[in-house]
Amino acid sequence: MKSNLFYIAILAFTTVSCINKSTGTVSNTAAEALRAMEVIEVQSQPIQQTLKLPGELHPFERANIFAKVKGYVKEVRVDIGDKVEKGQVLMRIEAPEMQSEYTEAVSEAASARADYTTGKDQYERLKHAAETPGTVAASDLVRAKNKMDADSGRMQAQNARVSAKRDLLGYLTITAPFSGIISVRNVDAGDFVGDNTDKAAFVIENNTRLRLKVPLPEASTGNAARDSITFTVESHPGKTFHGTFYKRAHSITPETRTELWEFLVDNGNRELQAGLFAQTHVQLRRKENGIFIPNSAVLTTLKRKAVAKVLEGKIQWVDVTTGIKDASHTEVFGEVKPGDLLLINPNEELKEGLTIKTVMK
Repeated sequence: MKSNLFYIAILAFTTVSCINKSTGTVSNTAAEALRAMEVIEVQSQPIQQTLKLPGELHPFERANIFAKVKGYVKEVRVDIGDKVEKGQVLMRIEAPEMQSEYTEAVSEAASARADYTTGKDQYERLKHAAETPGTVAASDLVRAKNKMDADSGRMQAQNARVSAKRDLLGYLTITAPFSGIISVRNVDAGDFVGDNTDKAAFVIENNTRLRLKVPLPEASTGNAARDSITFTVESHPGKTFHGTFYKRAHSITPETRTELWEFLVDNGNRELQAGLFAQTHVQLRRKENGIFIPNSAVLTTLKRKAVAKVLEGKIQWVDVTTGIKDASHTEVFGEVKPGDLLLINPNEELKEGLTIKTVMK
């Protein structure tokens, strides 16, 4: 009997405990629903962001200078670091056999010209004599005409050969293709050049203007400002440089998912060097205003990104996609418009349609 009373008492205590816990849970849920939660009113505003990206400075123009003809370097007139003007002589090559070939070509051209002159004179005399019937056989006139034409062809061929040899002689003098700086010199007097080597005799760079090459992520290519850019380099700490938009590739590199953009940098004082790495600051701007909300207002899970809209005091979950983002705010796209109220700190426990109290942030 005592044992039965003991079990009844335990059962009664357990039942009361469960009732109290259940009552407490209901009370806490109700309190959560009625607790005032902070909201913001959505506003449309200009969207912009500064994107930090690595870049690299390149010369505006760069040329590898090779010797086109074989020969020995007679003289070198420039050295590394020298400033040169377009057309300035950099190097002269000596190739005596080329001069001999040119002289021979000139001689043969003169001989061909003499043959043509003689043949033409003979044809003209026969043609004049043939005006008197029976004086000159028709076949003789034809042969004279054919010889004159053949001599003319040989003369033209020899003249072309002379021009070609003269052009080759011109390659014995190496000149600068544009104004710039000699950045590499690989030859000295006496070196043999023009033997299909992969090593350039000189490298010349135009560094008065530099190309700042920046790979933009594909998601940013539609919003990057096409005007100016600022950047810094480690060789000049604390100093900011500027560039202006110049070109874009209009093609995404598959391996990096980036598009190459180029900016022009004025470097008339040659303060910057080609090859420097730069830390750039690219401005991103939307053409139209957008929705920019606090980062905390976007609930991100493995399945979705959403915001909690408050409509007539009840929660309505809205799926969104995100765009430009900075340290405090995120651009969102979806069924969110100016004037909507959004919870600043939503959580997954808030169910669709739950009635809540709100307070403006």
